[in-house]
Amino acid sequence: MVGIGAGIDAGAGGKTYGAFSALARQQYAAVAAVRMQMLRHGLKTKRGNFELGARIFSMVFFGGIAALMGVGLGFGAYSIANSHHLAFLPALFWPVFVVWQFLPLMLASFQEHTDFSALRRFPLSFGSWVMLTLTYGLIDIATIMGVICLYGIWIGLIVAKPSAVLGITLALALYAAFNFLFSRMIFAWLDRWLAQRKTREIMGGVFLFLMLALQMVNPAIQHFSKEGHGHAVNHGAMPASVTVLAHVQAFLPPGMTAMAAESALRGSVGQLTQAGGVALYAALAGLVLGVRLKAEYRGESLGESARREDRKVQVRSGWLNGAGPIGAIVEKELRYLMRSGVLLYGLAAPPILMMVIGSGGRHGQGGIPGIGHFALPFAAAYSFLGLTRLIANSLGGDGGGIQLYFLAPVSFRTIFAAKNLVHTVLFAVELALVTAVAVFRFGPPPLQMIVLTACWLLFALPTQLAAGNLMSLLMGYRMTLTRMSREQGAAGNGLLSMAIQLGIIGLGAGVYFLFVVHGQVLLAELSLLLLGAGGLFFWFQVAERVDGIALRKREELISDLVR
Repeated sequence: MVGIGAGIDAGAGGKTYGAFSALARQQYAAVAAVRMQMLRHGLKTKRGNFELGARIFSMVFFGGIAALMGVGLGFGAYSIANSHHLAFLPALFWPVFVVWQFLPLMLASFQEHTDFSALRRFPLSFGSWVMLTLTYGLIDIATIMGVICLYGIWIGLIVAKPSAVLGITLALALYAAFNFLFSRMIFAWLDRWLAQRKTREIMGGVFLFLMLALQMVNPAIQHFSKEGHGHAVNHGAMPASVTVLAHVQAFLPPGMTAMAAESALRGSVGQLTQAGGVALYAALAGLVLGVRLKAEYRGESLGESARREDRKVQVRSGWLNGAGPIGAIVEKELRYLMRSGVLLYGLAAPPILMMVIGSGGRHGQGGIPGIGHFALPFAAAYSFLGLTRLIANSLGGDGGGIQLYFLAPVSFRTIFAAKNLVHTVLFAVELALVTAVAVFRFGPPPLQMIVLTACWLLFALPTQLAAGNLMSLLMGYRMTLTRMSREQGAAGNGLLSMAIQLGIIGLGAGVYFLFVVHGQVLLAELSLLLLGAGGLFFWFQVAERVDGIALRKREELISDLVR
């Protein structure tokens, strides 16, 4: 911090300066130098090299997916423009909007949050604060994927009509600016809403409403499809519902961008009006984002603690008094969970996804099992997703409190036993919710699949818990419970935990296709029970060694969790 302090303090003198002044450029250079120095120091350790490799892999992996999407959208754009079916242009821009806005919520584990709160002690202007925040937002996965997709659309439209390059470039650039600012705005305000109890309750009600509303999505689609087919046959026109949706989306950014691109391809003068509408949306998103960033710049805390003048000394009795160290740790974990909107959001995501999945293909065709046949194992596997952050980094939420564990007369075996007890209970609740949704959407699963899933869970749960205990000690990182994105060290932990989950699911699927497909159900059940015995043995072996590992890694562990 000495170097950055010298760089930021240089030449301030209490004067007002802008985001692009000479002093601001020196400050940006100082921040970049510090980040580069942190990277070089991190590469001196094995974990730092693994973390960098995990980031590169995730960027290449999701960049490859974005490249495939960009190629597909590019060919689609060329086909639409070349065949003059310009009414289908919105079908190109809505997928980009969905990827740009909803992907960050799914990929929070691969996005590192850079906290600039420490820079508030220096004479950093608000403009420079915003510039730093937006600059770091340009390199997250969702932004990169969105830009690649828009680049593919741009190439397809330009190849179809090179003379419209200026108008198409303007429309797509404004659309990219809107998506970027809107995504930053959503993340900033979600952090704010999930940090407060009242807003969490409101968002909980919204989630429940969405779950109820999503029940009608698939029936509505089927109804509109039938309606559209009837109209197409009888009248040759689109149904009224589709017409209304087309008119509504024309006033939203994806629809307005499509209209601006259409005007550019036709050479119409109305393009500036639609482009101006997209620019207005982008300005509005930037304004709302600026309100949130201004509050952060002024030092607003996202915690739930009362103001100093409102604080009163309160002595609260614990829920599990007399239950010993395990009861105390269980209570602490539950209190942390109830006060973290981010963790509660992660637990709410799997049931919502199961509600989104359509109920079509429940029975299958031609002797091939339908989706409903595998709904229960899919629900069981997906139930782990909401707990990944808790299991793979179970010490991250303790932060500086890790030092009390080393001072207290309690073994780490007891600590992890209590944490795993909480994880098991939460998994049982999550599994019950997801299974209830799966049964509601797809009907009761066959008895054979219930037994196989139960045998697989006897292997999956202890293996996941044991691997999570090891990762918490060897790859732990300080977890911010009030932000969607994660701290430094999250990429490697998230990538490895995802690989472990895929391996556990892959073993279960391999046993199923090796035995059940050939009619050897009993052999499949015995194989999964054998794997379950191995998983339990693995958990007990890890439990016996956690104290020694924690003692050897205590300095690194404290450094990673306290910083």
